[in-house]
Amino acid sequence: MLQGMMKALVYHGPGNYSLDDVPVPKITSPTDAIGKVTLAAICTSDIHMVQGHIPTASIPKIVGHEFCVEIVETGSEVTHLKPGMRCIVFPAVFCGRCKMCQSGMPSLCEKYGIFGVGKLEGSQAEYVLIPKADMFCIPIPGDLKEEDVILLPDMLATGWFGVKNAEVNPEKTVAVIGVGPVGMSACLIAKSIFGAKKVIAIDLLPERLELLQRNHAVDAVINSSTENVKERIKEITNGAGVDATIESGGVQQTFELATRITKFGGIVSTVAVFSKPLTIHMDKIFSKNLTIKMGIHKAEGIGEMLQKIQEGKLDARFMLTHKKPLNNILEGYDVFGRQKDGCVKWAITPYERDS
Repeated sequence: MLQGMMKALVYHGPGNYSLDDVPVPKITSPTDAIGKVTLAAICTSDIHMVQGHIPTASIPKIVGHEFCVEIVETGSEVTHLKPGMRCIVFPAVFCGRCKMCQSGMPSLCEKYGIFGVGKLEGSQAEYVLIPKADMFCIPIPGDLKEEDVILLPDMLATGWFGVKNAEVNPEKTVAVIGVGPVGMSACLIAKSIFGAKKVIAIDLLPERLELLQRNHAVDAVINSSTENVKERIKEITNGAGVDATIESGGVQQTFELATRITKFGGIVSTVAVFSKPLTIHMDKIFSKNLTIKMGIHKAEGIGEMLQKIQEGKLDARFMLTHKKPLNNILEGYDVFGRQKDGCVKWAITPYERDS
């Protein structure tokens, strides 16, 4: 049994978070497992949380929900996992029985929910307790590294959700507004898995657009800080507008832009976390017969994407632009949160203790 203290990033209230010493988790149910965190990442929603924009977050709370582990301890009823196994873990645990789970929205489970937000402690720590571990730990195939799969259950799954909601297929041209990690994931999946006719990335940051181009994830890019987006969309689509827009910016301007560039009868699929209230101009949406879809992803497509990763047909490693130990996590929140130094994704390796 693990004992003692560990390092963890703890949220204490809006704007108040720190790398603290906290007790190592203990198994409380026979279906639990404890994992040593081998790789984690900072998510945009973590930034929103520590800024105080997620009202469901309890205090104090260990932050984080994107992570890989090495299993170190299992409960008596865990049958598929053994100590030493490397796993990628779902960002949320669900019971399968509550009203939300039965309604097809397991990410909003009333009993468990997302790591590092409500009832479950998060993964930006040395160790993490994983409830119902047999169900929510995916063994990492021996030919893959943690870096190959760390983005699979959240970033790529959210991208998949946005692309599926946009009803992308080989006949359709899709725009993605805001190409942070989720937007980049949507570009990758729209092109490499759903086979979009054309994928157009739109962002203010030229380095992100260039990164997508270098990795052959898009067909066209538009720098919204220097170009007229609506005119460029007309040029690329011969005046028709895009069939669907995946909105990943999460602000008033990006949502309005999505409704303007999408053709009549098209779809706007938003996967962004909005930290401020949004004004929606229903008259314009109504007059264009637009369909608006949104929400938290449903953990779909993970098996298919894992297979594509193994086949070398889906590679998101280029998004891991920064990687440092847990010791440097406060630096990570500053660099990632402020989009400094071309940071797309900040990966966290295990805490390094002085020998």
